[in-house]
Amino acid sequence: MRIYLDIETLPSLAPEARELARAGVKPPGSYKKAESIAEWWKTEGEAATEEAYRRQALDGATGELCAVGFAADDTEPVSLVRGRHEPEGDFLRRALAGIDDLIDTGCTTGPDGMRWPVEPYFIAHNAPFDFGFLMRRCWALGIRPPFKLPAPSARDGKDYGDTMTLWAGHRNTIGLDRLCRALAIPSPKVDGIDGGQILDLWLCEKTETIARYNCADVAAVRACWHRLNWETSASAETAA
Repeated sequence: MRIYLDIETLPSLAPEARELARAGVKPPGSYKKAESIAEWWKTEGEAATEEAYRRQALDGATGELCAVGFAADDTEPVSLVRGRHEPEGDFLRRALAGIDDLIDTGCTTGPDGMRWPVEPYFIAHNAPFDFGFLMRRCWALGIRPPFKLPAPSARDGKDYGDTMTLWAGHRNTIGLDRLCRALAIPSPKVDGIDGGQILDLWLCEKTETIARYNCADVAAVRACWHRLNWETSASAETAA
């Protein structure tokens, strides 16, 4: 059973997160005089701190989960979005349960009437980020997935599928928007939303907007996977 997955992430919501980000911010090395350094902090320091803070969303050691979207070959994409005041651990359990329910639909029934579970084959775009972030949050929160989730040490092509490396190879990269445009597949970015806006949308409680974007990413990954593997299906033709 193939499961297409996409996640959206947030920087740390811990009270001290911004101060920790600020601690790692420094003026350019060319600034030597105390007056120049003080002026840089006055004019550019806050923006640099905010940028450093938002970069936490790219690191499973400091960032947090916001949304998890998933679909099988023959199901509509589903996105579970974290509630504004929902602890990350509660959300992670809810997301893992949702994926597990989808996996359960792929169980086969043997001649004896027993249902046999199937091992899912996960697929994403830039999969090491999605699967790595998800597993790192499981470790950080002490939550064991109820199914085999690719770990950061997993192998592309064997343990999971990646539309990015399938197209670009292991030494190059390509964004999902660009890949969709190359393959004439509707891009999930056409509405002007990208991952950099997730924090602001989430803080404004625009969960439906996040869910639509997340689902569009999942549908686009599925359509790209079908095209790159010379497969045709209803889901590939109607992605996004």
